[in-house]
Amino acid sequence: MNYIISKAEKDDIVGIYNLLHRKFVKKYSPNSEKSEWEKHKKWYGFWLESPYYLIYVIKNLKGKIVGQIRYEIDGEISMISIYLDKENRGKGLGGAFIERSIKELKFEKSGIKLILAYILEENDISKNMFLNFGFLFSEKKNCNGIEHLIYTKKIR
Repeated sequence: MNYIISKAEKDDIVGIYNLLHRKFVKKYSPNSEKSEWEKHKKWYGFWLESPYYLIYVIKNLKGKIVGQIRYEIDGEISMISIYLDKENRGKGLGGAFIERSIKELKFEKSGIKLILAYILEENDISKNMFLNFGFLFSEKKNCNGIEHLIYTKKIR
């Protein structure tokens, strides 16, 4: 695989910002990019220092961040979120990235027994990716007024 998955570090802040926010901010709020950057720095610093969150970055061999996988941890349960840049979607990479990050998660947080993925109903690509990697549909749940499908995977 021509990608490296590692735990996020302070130096990854700009790459994650560019991956997740920069195009959106420029398109929808060009006058507040500095404000969005400041929010991102606070958010990122909090996530890096908190024992309840893990962020893994996916880098190509040139060192560019092309994706991230985040885990929000609550006791024995963890919620997963994955984001890949447009150039790396639809190539079948997501499952491999998830598999590798789960191995890292088990090493970092050995008490995790269940992983939850909250997926929008219309996101067929994510549903198939998680199903193909052994997640099972569990239930529908309303989160902040938005209907999500919950997929689960037991680990250990």
